[in-house]
Amino acid sequence: MTSFVWLDDGLVTESDARVPINNRAFTSGDGVFEALKVVNGVPFALTRHLDRLANAAGRLGLECADDASLRDAIAQTIEANLATVGTLGRLRMTLAGRTGVGLDRAPGLATLVITLTPAITRSEYSSVITVSWPRNERALLAGVKTTSYAEGLAMLKYAQSKGADEALMPDTTGRLCEGTTCNVAIEYDGKLITPTLSTGCLPGVTRALALEWGIVEEHDVAIEELSTTSEVLITSSTRDLMVVDSVNGRALGVPGKLASAAIAEFHRNEAVNPDSAIAISSSVRRISMTWVTPGAPYAASPQM
Repeated sequence: MTSFVWLDDGLVTESDARVPINNRAFTSGDGVFEALKVVNGVPFALTRHLDRLANAAGRLGLECADDASLRDAIAQTIEANLATVGTLGRLRMTLAGRTGVGLDRAPGLATLVITLTPAITRSEYSSVITVSWPRNERALLAGVKTTSYAEGLAMLKYAQSKGADEALMPDTTGRLCEGTTCNVAIEYDGKLITPTLSTGCLPGVTRALALEWGIVEEHDVAIEELSTTSEVLITSSTRDLMVVDSVNGRALGVPGKLASAAIAEFHRNEAVNPDSAIAISSSVRRISMTWVTPGAPYAASPQM
């Protein structure tokens, strides 16, 4: 069956979907995106993802369509592809800057692309290694989900070359930060903790839900804690909470008690409200105000 893509203001077949080669997301990485799971045609935590997309677009100065228009485009994309995707899909929304004269961005709405594809089949567990390349928590775009993913992909390729599925990195001070495509939570002092946003990690939707549902707590630790922790989870919108079975080749007993309880609680809560539309906009926008000025004194971001 034919797959359909939403491009700017309507659906086109995948074979007819074309973006100019001088689009700034292609030439300069000038774009932002969101990816989320779709279960039986229902996008999970959509309100949160739209909030984060709007915040990221604002950080780059990209102009995007209003919330109602985006929701309508998403609904049409899901309806057009649901028969081919099945019960579990991956929806991606991309906003890309349009090229103007020279390095200038053309005015008007950013290019909008929405796709729905079958979800990636994953193993039950994941293995991770640590890398020394840090996430710069003071960078202008720290915590923004941009299309500039080359660094993360290079780290991921390195991890795979070492036989691992994911790489976990520190921030510039040596605190545990995140993975290339995920947030992380570890057992620490008998609890599951996840790094604070002050490390520069992505304000993940799954991470935020796990915090608000009391599944994990925020606490910063040195990345070396991974050498002794008994349990590790990685979290993302397409993985939910995924158990790690080895860190730098050290086997972990899986699934641990904390991880098992956390996963069960997450699934119980997500079934109650698939949209999970707890208000987060104000917190997200305060984060952008904290980080937006390069060279300004560093201030820790608010907790979510």
